[in-house]
Order: sequence, then C-alpha cells, then structure tokens
Amino acid sequence: MRDQLDLKRLPRVDASAGFTAEVLRRVRTDDGQRAAPRLRLALAAAAVVVVSAAAGAWWARQSAPEPPPITAEALEQLKSEHRELLSELESLSRLALDSQPFVPVSIDPRTEVLFDLRDIQPLPVRYAVSNNRRVR
Repeated sequence: MRDQLDLKRLPRVDASAGFTAEVLRRVRTDDGQRAAPRLRLALAAAAVVVVSAAAGAWWARQSAPEPPPITAEALEQLKSEHRELLSELESLSRLALDSQPFVPVSIDPRTEVLFDLRDIQPLPVRYAVSNNRRVR
C-alpha cells in the first residue's frame, strides 16, 4: 500500500487579510466575462447551421432539373389515362359485387360442399399452428 500524503504535516501559511475578498471579487467578475465568449460561440454555431441549410437549399434548387412544360397534348393524354383508370375501377367494383364468395370443396366424387367466405373469420395469431405445435 502506498504512503498517503499527510496534509497535517505540511507547512501552513496564513492568508493575507484581503485574500478571501479578492478571490470572491475575481470569481464574480470572471463569470460575466466568460459568458460573453460562450454566447458568441453559440451565435456563431447557429449562424453556421443557418448558412449551411440555406446554401444546401439553394444548391438543391439550382441542380434540380427543370420540369418539362405542360402542353395541351400531354394534358389530353393524362385525361385519357384518367378515364381509362376510372372505367377499370368501376369494372372491378362491379366484379366484386357480382362475384359470389363461395368455395366448392369436394369430399368425394358424389358430395360437394360450398363454403361461404363471408362466414369465415380469421383466427388470431395465437391459435396459429406451426410444426404441429401451437404458438403462443
């Protein structure tokens, strides 16, 4: 074990009469002087961030390709595609309404069972079976 420093054995010197007052005065005046560089540093950092963001936005705007002008021909083509998509959506909606949600299942050649898919409810995941074991 190392020898510890015994502070009681060190020589003592008495402080001058104004020592404590001088130390407190310097601590109080240094606080005000130290805040200004921190504030300037924070403002400089904020300015760097703002200028960098503005330069990035300007660069992105300058390097982006200019969109082609919209012509009457392009507008008519878009309207035609829109009409086609609407008609396809209407036909799919009619098909969904017209289709019967029944699934035929043959048990043997003489028997066929129809399942109505509207009556089937999905099971929660906790009832799923994986490798002949229940998963919980």
